[in-house]
Formats: sequence, structure tokens, C-alpha cells
Amino acid sequence: MSATTLLMLIACLLIVANVVGWLCHHLRIPVVLGQLLVGIIAGPSLFGWVHLDPVLNSFGNIGVILLMFITGLETDMKQMRQVGGAAFISASMGVILPFLAGTVFALALKYSLPVSLFLGTLLTATSVSISAQTLKELGKLTTKAGTTILGAAVIDDVLGLIILSLILAFTLGQNPVWAIVKMVVYFPVAYLLGHYGFPALSRWLPRMLALEARIGLVLALVLLYAWSAEALGNVAAITGAYIAGILVNRTEMREWVHDGISKIGYALFVPLFFVYVGIEAHFQSVGHVSFLLLVGFIAIAIVTKVVGCGGGALLCRFNAHEALTVGVGMISRGEVALITASIGLQAGLITSSLFSVVILISLVTTLITPLLLKLVYLIPSPVPVHTMTEQLQEIVEHVVHLEEVSQIQEEGHLY
Repeated sequence: MSATTLLMLIACLLIVANVVGWLCHHLRIPVVLGQLLVGIIAGPSLFGWVHLDPVLNSFGNIGVILLMFITGLETDMKQMRQVGGAAFISASMGVILPFLAGTVFALALKYSLPVSLFLGTLLTATSVSISAQTLKELGKLTTKAGTTILGAAVIDDVLGLIILSLILAFTLGQNPVWAIVKMVVYFPVAYLLGHYGFPALSRWLPRMLALEARIGLVLALVLLYAWSAEALGNVAAITGAYIAGILVNRTEMREWVHDGISKIGYALFVPLFFVYVGIEAHFQSVGHVSFLLLVGFIAIAIVTKVVGCGGGALLCRFNAHEALTVGVGMISRGEVALITASIGLQAGLITSSLFSVVILISLVTTLITPLLLKLVYLIPSPVPVHTMTEQLQEIVEHVVHLEEVSQIQEEGHLY
């Protein structure tokens, strides 16, 4: 592809992606779904106007790195500490159950162990943006269940990234012991460098450089974190970007970094990533996948999150309604599953047909989550036992008070 053709292609994709994104926003449909559909329509799945291209792939890779960095920047650690144990238990069960169920189901369908493990890993993902927007519209975002969903989704992503990194290390023919050693060394070193380095930079950079130069330097550090995660730490590049985002989030430069990187990412690279994911899908190849696999994985994706995350909430003494809300709120896979699937496709762990299945799972779970959440809130919430006891006590006290008043009035009439 010539340079001028590439420029025209990128320009057209960005225009269409933004127009469709604007329509989706006003129709209250997730923008990411619109961008995916642009790639599916323009790609080999439908009209075949756009095909796989290494330059577009590189733009997409940068887009996913920036997306994960921004996600780290937006991770509310204070909120995570508030929901603490409930979020951790719900997230853990919401990772373990889908992973085991997906892996066993794939093995039962005669897929190899590496492919089965990766398919199980794909089902651990959670995209909370859809649930968060729905809860916000319902006025339930700051409730006990809403806060737990937000915290559990973040923990879910961290656990999913760790599992993904381990699976990639073990299934790509690397020495497992050496891979674990590299991970064990990488995480504390990456944390310590950012823990002490980023606060110092937040104090020095405003005195030394203009805003544009500061953003450029931070962007370079994000890319270095992503590179080091894969090259030195034996974990996915997006893990390094996410860690960098969490560390920058704790510094004084968070606001201007978030503003600058978000503009760069969402203006160019992130839309191209989701469009390219749609281009990579070949829905004609879904016909080569058994109907049982497709329906089974969609069912597992939904049921295991409701049972796993909802069960975890029940263990933390949530009532049945709150637990069901947490479980349903964690169903959506969204962009997280797409990111993981893209990594697996590039690593050769899954075929294009399985990749298309993952896109379908992401589309289905993302579309049904808002509907199911709204249905859950139509179910009357049971009144907690302690609340009923308090109400009965208030009634008894009120009756006693009325009897005392009546008695006083009668005594007054006697005199």
C-alpha cells in the first residue's frame, strides 16, 4: 500500500468511526460497538474494502497500549480499598469459574491444552464501562452493589492480565521457571521505579519543559513500560502500560497527563484499534466452528460471571438482590476481551474463526448487560431482616406511646 493510499484510508476510517461513534452516543449504544461494526462492514467479513495491513496493525497496537494506560489512570484505588474484600472475592470467583469452565469445555471439544487455556483466559475478562453507564442512568452507581462492581472489575482486569501473561509464557514454548523468575523480578522493579520516579518527574517537568514536551516524554515512558513488560518481564505489553497508568495516577501530574494522552489516544490510535479488530474478524470462518462451541461459550460467558461474581457477593453477606446485581454487572466483556483476543491471534494461539467467535461473545455480552441490569432493578429488593426488626420496633414504640397518651387523657378526664 502506497503512502498516499494509506493516508486516505486512515482519514476515511477515522471519519466514519467518529460519525458512527457520535450516532452510537446519542442512541445510548456503546461507542466501541460502533467502531467494531465499521471494521466488520469495511473488512473481509462484509464488503472487503479494507484488508489486513501491518501499518494499521501498528497503529492499533499503540492504541491498545494507550487505552490500557488511560485505564490505569482512571483506576480509583481509594474506591477499591473501600469495597475491599467483597470486590476481591467477587472478582476472584468471577475469574476462576469462567477460566475453569471455558478451559474444560474447550478440552471436551478436542482443542489442544494451550488453545483451551487461552480460551478460558478470554472468558475471565470484564468491561465495566457498559455497566457503569447503565448504573449511572439508573441512579445506582454509588450503591453498595454499584461500587462493588466497579472495584471488582478493576481487580478482575488485573487478575486476567496476570493469567494472560502466564498463559502466553507457558504456551509459547518458553522455559516456565525462567518465565516466572522474570515476572517476579519485573513487577517489583517496575513498581519501585514508578513509585519513586514518577512523583519526582511530576515536580521537575513543569519547571523544565512546555506542556507538549512533557506529554511527549510521558508518552515515551509509557511505551518503554509496555516494551519492558514484554521484553524483560515476560508479561503482556498492555500489563506494563496499565502499571504505568496506576503509578502516574498517584502523582500530581495525573490531570495534565490524562488530558494529553486521552486526546492523542482517542483522536487517532484507539478508534483505529477497534476498527482494525473488526477488520481482523472473518465471520465467514465462523461457519467452520461448531454450533455447540459458539452457543456453549456464549452461555458460559454469561452464566459463570453471574454465578461466580454473584456467589462471591453472597459470601460477603450481600442480599440476593445485591448479589444478582453484581453478577449481572460483570457480564460484559467489551474491549478487554477484544484486546486479549488480538494478542492471542497475533501470537498464533487462536485461529481467525475462534477470533470471530470471541468478537461475537463480546458483542452479545455487551448488548445484553444493560438490558439485564435494568430488568434486575425491576425485581423488588427484599427488605433486610435488621430493617424489618427496626420497623417492627418503631411500630411497637409508636403503639406504646399512643397507649400512654390515651391513658394520660383518661386520667385527666377523671379529674
